Amino acid sequence: MEQIVIIQDQNEIENVLQQSNQFGLVKISTFPYEEFNEEIHLGFLKGCIVLMKSNVLDEFIPIIMRIRRITEIPIILLVETYDSYEAAICIEAGADHYVKYPIHPRDLSARIKAVMRRICSEKKEDIRETVLHFGDISLYLNREEVYKNKMRIELNGREYAILLFLVKKADFIVTREELMDVICVYKNRRLIDIYIHSLRNKIEEFPNYPKYIKTIKGKGYRFETLSFG
Repeated sequence: MEQIVIIQDQNEIENVLQQSNQFGLVKISTFPYEEFNEEIHLGFLKGCIVLMKSNVLDEFIPIIMRIRRITEIPIILLVETYDSYEAAICIEAGADHYVKYPIHPRDLSARIKAVMRRICSEKKEDIRETVLHFGDISLYLNREEVYKNKMRIELNGREYAILLFLVKKADFIVTREELMDVICVYKNRRLIDIYIHSLRNKIEEFPNYPKYIKTIKGKGYRFETLSFG
């Protein structure tokens, strides 16, 4: 079931939505501003958020930014007085719509359905698998999985992060310092060598004579793809 979260300082919008029969199986949840906690209430939200506040910038901008740190769920702002300057700031902060209230239930219903269709369409796009192939190695980016000759290779989180970064920088030299940033290790440079050694044992046919992850003496490593073009 889709869900609409309403954050408001007046108990009005829910009554407006209830006047419309356009939603079907949609759950409507309302929260006063002082009770809304984005990390709790948005954890499993699939739908959109409607915010209503008379004092726009003082209230909307902080909450929009907090929401955007957690989710890309659509946000519709309802304001008592339309201001083009404030509208631009709110939309730049992450809002999808900035609309004057009162609003006809059919209009609000149409806007909510439109933003929900958009997010649904984007999710369908995300479902399309993105795969990178290099010789007998395949990286399935959506699933964060790596296969060699169609057999899955078990990598831990840091190994996968290093391999993905090398692949994204394919045919360019990557320093140990860059890889340390990738896995958030800032003191032990030798740890990178350990992970590279482990990766080679897992993806290379002959780890002592690697064809994928090459060592560039005195500089770092390079993921070779030129031989597969």
